[in-house]
Amino acid sequence: MKIPTIALGTWAWGDSGETGDGYFGSPLTRASLEEVADKAHAAGFTLWDTAAVYGMGRSETVLGEVLKRYARGDYQLSTKFTPQAAGTGDDPV
Repeated sequence: MKIPTIALGTWAWGDSGETGDGYFGSPLTRASLEEVADKAHAAGFTLWDTAAVYGMGRSETVLGEVLKRYARGDYQLSTKFTPQAAGTGDDPV
């Protein structure tokens, strides 16, 4: 697997509203996010970065909906988590 050197971040996708319109007053509608994905895809960008805490999970949901437009082999996903969110026991994960 070839890993791209650049990932497209989605931290502002899903922070509030339908698809995330709270950061810097940018109106990120579903159509505008699809346009971002289309332009990125056409330019050869294939690695998308997200995290469970981006919009408290909404970023992952929105990104998943937008990426349904493409074959699964056309892109890669990067996500992250923190074990501390799972609890404070001996084995929080």
